Amino acid sequence: MSLNSPINAEAVRSLRDDIPALRHFHCLNSGGVSSMPQSTFARLLALQEKEFVYTGAHPDIRADYEEQCHSLRRELAGLLGAQTKEVALIRAVSEVVSFVASALTLNPRDQVILSSEEHKSGYLPWLALRDRLGIEVVAIEATGNDEQFINDIHQVITSNTRAICISHVTSERGIVLPIDKVSEIGREQEIVTIVDAAQSFGAREINVRALGCDVIAFPAFKWGLGPYGIGAMYVRQAMQDRLPPPGSGSGAAEHFDFPPGLIRLHPSAERYQYGARPYALFAGWRISVARVANLGLANIQKRNASLVAEARNALQDIDSVLLTPDQGQKKSGIISVGFSEISGTTAAEHCLRRHQILCRRPHNDTAVRFCFHAFNDAGDIDAMATAIHELV
Repeated sequence: MSLNSPINAEAVRSLRDDIPALRHFHCLNSGGVSSMPQSTFARLLALQEKEFVYTGAHPDIRADYEEQCHSLRRELAGLLGAQTKEVALIRAVSEVVSFVASALTLNPRDQVILSSEEHKSGYLPWLALRDRLGIEVVAIEATGNDEQFINDIHQVITSNTRAICISHVTSERGIVLPIDKVSEIGREQEIVTIVDAAQSFGAREINVRALGCDVIAFPAFKWGLGPYGIGAMYVRQAMQDRLPPPGSGSGAAEHFDFPPGLIRLHPSAERYQYGARPYALFAGWRISVARVANLGLANIQKRNASLVAEARNALQDIDSVLLTPDQGQKKSGIISVGFSEISGTTAAEHCLRRHQILCRRPHNDTAVRFCFHAFNDAGDIDAMATAIHELV
């Protein structure tokens, strides 16, 4: 197999050597929970051991954590083409979508547009508001046809449309959506655009200026190769006053006093960071972020697309259905394979138990999803093809 990769073999080998899970499994679930490098885990362990001995309240430890978190925000901003003051550290994508939904102070009959393939983190907050307030939630079908997707949005937009909340890359089938064009509509119509980048951060280039959206959110534990339970978000500077935090607490204000009762929020995305936070996880994530940055997001995107192209070729002669459309050079690292008489659960279990392949079924249980990241190689493609051939 000839893999056309912009990342040299030595860099791939170095990354693979730093991921212990690859010694036991073909890790093809970066879109679910990825495989964390040993170097990241070692950093986490050292930080938490120090915290255990001296407590997190020690002023030296607290000062170091504050600096680590600021550095992480700066490094993430660099990868996003954003300013540090536009980046905040969060816990989950659903947390961000929920806060935006709250900040918009929606009224009955206000409309929110989603794609038909949003992850539950992207649609559950809106459905909860629909049931509580009576807002309208509209889903646009995602097929990989950008022109049709944009036309469909134009068809459903009304004067009551308040937000468009969609994925950069869809979770179930890995379809890349035209965020820049959607954001252009949002700016023209004064509609807030929120992007779930769970399937794109760490896997492809993200330039927030080029994309033009108002909010982006992503977790650490997928393509970002980081710890579970943390993530980050970008909020465009001009939108921060329009999207106030859903609450407040320690960390969100640069000045406060009580009584008499004074609060001045940070004039940056730090206003969204409050309450007890897992500092060690954020500090440890910096190791993985550096690995991603050193490989280069453009290089990772090209390698992942090349891996998927080879995977598609390996499945050409079998009786299965490729549910992920081929979007050419902009394709994601995700490929979902469907079957006529086999459930996704059965297929995923077969892959794991017979071939040590970590993958997952999409939510409708009609397919199995494989995610190819920078550390994957031809051996992972061969294992996937062998497993699928046995099923059909």
